[in-house]
Amino acid sequence: MAKDEANTAKKAPPKGGRKGGTLFPRIDLKQALEYSKKLVSKTHTGPLPEKTILPGVFKNAGPIGKVRASALKQFGLLEGKAEAYQASKLAKEIDAAPPEQMAPLLQQAFLSSKILKEIFTTYQDDTVSRASIEQRAKQLEVHPDSAAECAQIFMESAVTAGVGAVTGDSIELAKSGAVAIPAAESALADPGVEDEIDEQEDERAAVPLLSTPGSTNGDRLGAGEGTPPRPPAEKPAVAVNLNVDSSSDPDKLEKQLKLLRQYGVI
Repeated sequence: MAKDEANTAKKAPPKGGRKGGTLFPRIDLKQALEYSKKLVSKTHTGPLPEKTILPGVFKNAGPIGKVRASALKQFGLLEGKAEAYQASKLAKEIDAAPPEQMAPLLQQAFLSSKILKEIFTTYQDDTVSRASIEQRAKQLEVHPDSAAECAQIFMESAVTAGVGAVTGDSIELAKSGAVAIPAAESALADPGVEDEIDEQEDERAAVPLLSTPGSTNGDRLGAGEGTPPRPPAEKPAVAVNLNVDSSSDPDKLEKQLKLLRQYGVI
């Protein structure tokens, strides 16, 4: 009898393991991101085998570690086979992104889980109770014993991704497909008046210059090729009085006239 009990204990599924039914992440997105950060650091120079990743990243070399690795795969944060696990491109982008560019990346991770995406699509742009989410999980063939856990993970992950707000025992979900745009991209997508002015200045700066006599900076070809250059500015009017009498020295007078001609006064 003792032998039969020992065999039964060996066959019993570990805590957190699958009980059958539709697969879903057994950890929420917030915890997955913590493991993802470690994974990015561990696999920075290249993929590593499961025997290294499970204890090094997930702090468990057994079934619990595998459950956590599976969750990261479902969130799109881990890729590769057991022989060579590594952080995904999405995991690296999240690790490197500044706060203002984080929202769409977190939403992408949240919606990478097929079942969480299906539940979100069902109830998007609405307020839904935990009981309804649990019922929907069962409809999607999550094991009945795990439906409550799935509903809890969905709600917590939706909040982390910024697509849900919990009030009491219900959650208000954002509209499906509404992806936050980072501040820098928003400015490019909808330039303000100052941006439009800067763009116009850049276009004018790209127009070639044509040097013309009497101009030090040149004139822009604003009307296209063949446009005649602007005429040189008129010389300023200068009044010059020369007192000449019979006692004036002719040579000195000639020099004064020469200087006046040289500087364009006369």
